[in-house]
Amino acid sequence: MSWKSLVWSAVTVVLLLTLASPFNFITTFLVMTPFVVLYTMLNPKQFVLHVIPIGIIAYFLSGGFGPIVVTLAIFFLVPSLVMGHMYKKGKTARNAITAGFVVVLAQLLLELVLFSVLFDINLKAELVAMLTDSFKQFESANLVDAGWAVDSAKAYGDTIMMMLPMLLLTSAFLFTIVTHGLSRAVLRKEAIEVPALPKARTWRVPRSLVLYYLIAMIASFGLSEGASGYWTIVISNLVPILQFVFIIQAIGFFFFLADNKKWPKVVPLLMCIPFLVFPMLYVFIGLIDAAFPLRKYFVK
Repeated sequence: MSWKSLVWSAVTVVLLLTLASPFNFITTFLVMTPFVVLYTMLNPKQFVLHVIPIGIIAYFLSGGFGPIVVTLAIFFLVPSLVMGHMYKKGKTARNAITAGFVVVLAQLLLELVLFSVLFDINLKAELVAMLTDSFKQFESANLVDAGWAVDSAKAYGDTIMMMLPMLLLTSAFLFTIVTHGLSRAVLRKEAIEVPALPKARTWRVPRSLVLYYLIAMIASFGLSEGASGYWTIVISNLVPILQFVFIIQAIGFFFFLADNKKWPKVVPLLMCIPFLVFPMLYVFIGLIDAAFPLRKYFVK
């Protein structure tokens, strides 16, 4: 047992405690990292001897939130073990991230099933009720007309439930990609080699996704307002997911261009920032780069 493992155990406890604080929207994405670091640094027996005290301390220091904190700790522990095991086996970054992504997504889906079936919780009804309580503050302040809170809460609730698959996919992706990046940076300092993702300039998506995107876009134009059902949910989520993929393709193109032109490394990073304001421009660039041999025109 080294002092470094004790430090990382303390970091884990602190991050778990923040899950019951207003900072949880940030720290949630950091919790898996110390688990991955500890599992990769230690053998299984040592890891267990660290994790059990971490759970006990976090439980008692969280007060009334103890059960929730421990439940979340177990949730994040499982994919952390999977990713750490992949690193120990020398698997590629893509394999580790994919494995972590699948486990996180499976757990999120399992939670939805448990809430709906075992605990008889109607997620949509709970969401609408929460939004209604929030929006009623505007009605109380006479900022909006009477009845606006209920109508708006229902509309927002319907939209969120419609986009739930995309939200789950995005959450699982962010959990694993952030964990990989931070864990790799830490473990490299400990002389533990963790494979990196392919360089951004090599990122390419299959050309077939262009066809799928065009089909999804055409189908989305045929959806009537207020439509519901299986295919409506599929199409409503497929379009933004593919758009996100083409944004990644555009980012890869910028790094390729910067490398080919020998630009400073900061240039492609700066070129990526505007996508937050003009996402559809980046979708278009990524779409063109995926559909046509755009990069060969920039090769010397």
